[in-house]
Amino acid sequence: MANDTNISREAKKKQLRRQVISSDELKKNKDYQRKRKQKQLHNWMLILGSIAIIAVVVLGVYIYGTMRTYKTFGVEWEQDLIGADASRFVRLEKGVVQLGGDGATYYSDAGETVWSVPYDMRQPYAAVQDGFLVIYDKRGQSLIICDGTGEKGRADTTYPITCADISSQGVAIAVTEDRESSYISYFDSEGNKLEIDIKSPLATQGYPASVSISPNGQQLMVSYTSITGGKGTSEVVFYDFEMGKDVPNRVVGAFQNYAESDTIIPFVQYLTDQCGVAVGDNMISFFSTKNRVNIEQTNVEIDDEIQKVFYDESRLGVVVKENKENGETAEWILRLYDSSGTVELEEMIPDNMEEIFIQGDRIVMYEPSSCVIQTDGGRIRYENTFENGITKMLPGGSDREYIIVSDGKIKKIRLK
Repeated sequence: MANDTNISREAKKKQLRRQVISSDELKKNKDYQRKRKQKQLHNWMLILGSIAIIAVVVLGVYIYGTMRTYKTFGVEWEQDLIGADASRFVRLEKGVVQLGGDGATYYSDAGETVWSVPYDMRQPYAAVQDGFLVIYDKRGQSLIICDGTGEKGRADTTYPITCADISSQGVAIAVTEDRESSYISYFDSEGNKLEIDIKSPLATQGYPASVSISPNGQQLMVSYTSITGGKGTSEVVFYDFEMGKDVPNRVVGAFQNYAESDTIIPFVQYLTDQCGVAVGDNMISFFSTKNRVNIEQTNVEIDDEIQKVFYDESRLGVVVKENKENGETAEWILRLYDSSGTVELEEMIPDNMEEIFIQGDRIVMYEPSSCVIQTDGGRIRYENTFENGITKMLPGGSDREYIIVSDGKIKKIRLK
């Protein structure tokens, strides 16, 4: 029994010896932990330093990109056009469509002729949304639907077409009229007429001055103009072909409050599926269609005469002429609104600019011999004259590239 006890004691002593760390071993362990922490700190400093360098580089590139100005340009490609001066030009995806007298031609941003579509139209006009284009014969009775690959379908209408529009899904609408009524007809992307028609008597509803179809193709806004008591006025009507199936004529909203201010609305446009705008001679209306059966209206009164209207997917721009008293020269003011009607930019611009468009964060203004390109914050990025003039200027493939039609030629330029 004593031997067992002694053995047990010896075993415990050995176990304790194994658990005891010598002072040398303890010192080595502390040195190891210290060096490990120093190495970890060094690694973290390298990581943080790398992040700081990357942030400085990114910030520098951003500042350079936003503050940089351009002095000249280079011509990327150029080719002759037939009937350029009498043609209309529209931007489609990654190229430009020329609407000529006997057909349309699509040029890519690389200068290649992608497709040509023949037609017999006296007044060819076009509407574009995203990757789809509808070409229609104004006061004629034919339309063609195209995309970046070419013609998708054709259709004929019963009555002459006054205007047309197309959605980003390829669904097109055409407004036609006879002596007594106007008609709005729907067509799918292949030109097949859909079983949706809106008939409005001209005597009671008025003349459809402007129409716009939403990007999703399910909503439509129309400005009807009429003469009441010798005064002109407008009504903006919203149709919904999904949510409005159970209501007469699919009308989900009608705004008749323009008579109070004798406002005429010659232009309506969906910016997104949830926002539409109506521009009058003395008022701008912003409509929220988030609730498609309870549309909200916000009006912005304009004291001066609206000269031009331009827009992109989220903003509306106008140019107004501010008349001065005492014979002072009138000023031309550019205003840029967000989709809620809040002013993002207001500044004076030259009075000779004939066309304006938005390209990303840039506003491009031009007239027959010169152009001005600035940021949406008002900073001038490029200002110059063109020796051969400008018939038409459109966005190119990037924010430094533009397509210019002039002197019977089409060319792509790049700012530098």
